[in-house]
Formats: sequence, structure tokens, C-alpha cells
Amino acid sequence: MQFQTLENQSIQELSKLFNAAFADYLVKIEMTPESLQDKFDSENIRLEHSVGIFSEGKPVGFIFHAIRDTTSGKTAYNAGTGVIPEFRGKNATVLMYEFILPKLVKSGVNEVVLEVIDKNTAAIKSYKKVGFTILQELECFKGYPGVSKPEDSMIREESTGEFIPSEHLWDWQPTWQNTIQTVVQSGQYKTWSIYSDNQPIAYLTGNPYSGKIAQFAVDPEHRWKGLGTTLFCHFAGLASNTPMVINVADQSGQTQDFLKAIGMTPFLRQYKMKLKLK
Repeated sequence: MQFQTLENQSIQELSKLFNAAFADYLVKIEMTPESLQDKFDSENIRLEHSVGIFSEGKPVGFIFHAIRDTTSGKTAYNAGTGVIPEFRGKNATVLMYEFILPKLVKSGVNEVVLEVIDKNTAAIKSYKKVGFTILQELECFKGYPGVSKPEDSMIREESTGEFIPSEHLWDWQPTWQNTIQTVVQSGQYKTWSIYSDNQPIAYLTGNPYSGKIAQFAVDPEHRWKGLGTTLFCHFAGLASNTPMVINVADQSGQTQDFLKAIGMTPFLRQYKMKLKLK
């Protein structure tokens, strides 16, 4: 096996590799070249900071890294690790990190973060061997709201690129794939809001095609009045696929209680992990 960065690989080659590596994954994931390119663009994935395994000149494994300046300094986000079945069990993830970590350090990266499914024990073991530690649990929900559709005449459709929600609405920070920066750069998300006295008091940002809800929040003074339910029902009526909320990180449990109350069910738990480099 040889290791090298991925900037010389075409999007067609990388999408083919991605799909081969995730064909038997715990959650069904499939990427077209177009959807993978959107992921690269929206999440700030940098192929010169990513790494691939090659055998006889063909890519057989990868780690995609996104790079951003955050409150913790320059941060790398593991946006996907995959190895085709024939090359698993050979310490591939550890070896890829042994190759790429010196390059990340040289480029000024302070830390690497990722999410991993809690049942993916092999991956967790590999990440811990590299030096990652578990920071918190993240819950994922899906389903159609099992409540009658409320009146939605109060809902406004916003321009996602121009509507920047006030963080005072939030009880917890969204993970990398769901940040404002990601959804604005994607172009696939839409935002709906509810106002009071010309101020937004509730909003939801989601992708109607995939069904993924990236962000939602209700002003603390206006909660449990049906505003969140109204937005979820409105989105569900537009979604082409089952609505889902990925990586809920609310330590209080209030967000989880709300999602369960409207009829969504937990289907996946992930761990957020971090590796400090400096």
C-alpha cells in the first residue's frame, strides 16, 4: 500500500471510491460526483490535506479532511473515512493518519475532530489508537411528525444565504456539517422562519430533497407554543425523503424531548471525537 494526498484525483474517481467503501456501511450512503462535489465545497474539504491509500496505482481508501479557522484555532474535520472491504483489517486508518498528521501540523492545524457511529467499534478503536478521545454523544432522529398539521400561514421562506439566525436561540452548537457556513455554501438548503414584532423567534433550515434538517431553534420565551411543530410539519410536507435531524448535541435533553414529542424517533447515536495536535 502507498499513501498520498488526493488533489490529483478526479471527482469521478473519488465518488466511485467513496461508494465502494461505504457500500456495506451501517447507514446507506451513496454519492454522485455532483453530490460529493457539493460536500467538498460546502464543508471546505481540502484534498491536499486529505489522504488516500493506493494499491497498484488505484485508490482503495481515503480520509477527507476539511479545514477551517475556529475558536480553537485552525481545525481539521474528518469528513469521511472509508476503505474498500479487501483492504480492511490492515491498520489502514492508523497508517493514513501516520502519513497525514505531520502535514496537518506543518500547515498549522491545532486539532482534528470527527463523528463516528457508536456501534462502529473497529473505527473507534482505530481512532483511539491514533490519539482521538471521545468528547460527547450525539443523537440522530428521523420520521414524519405524528401530529396534526398546524396553521402555517405565519411562516416566511427566507434566503438561506442572507438569513443569519441569532445564536441566542440556540441551546447547543451544530456540528460541522450543520453549521451556518456549511449550509450557506451548499446552496441546497432552504430556511423557513416565524416572526414576532419583526424579529425571528423560530426557524428551520433543511434540504427538502434529502430530508435533512441542519438547524432549528425557537426563542426560549416562545417555546412549547407549537412554533417548532409548525415548522417541522411544514418542512415534512415539502420533503422528498424522510425528515431527519443529525447530531443533536443538547446536553439538557430538551431538544430530544421535543423531537420525540412530535413523533420523530432516535435511529442512530454517534460520538464526537477530538485529537489535539498542539
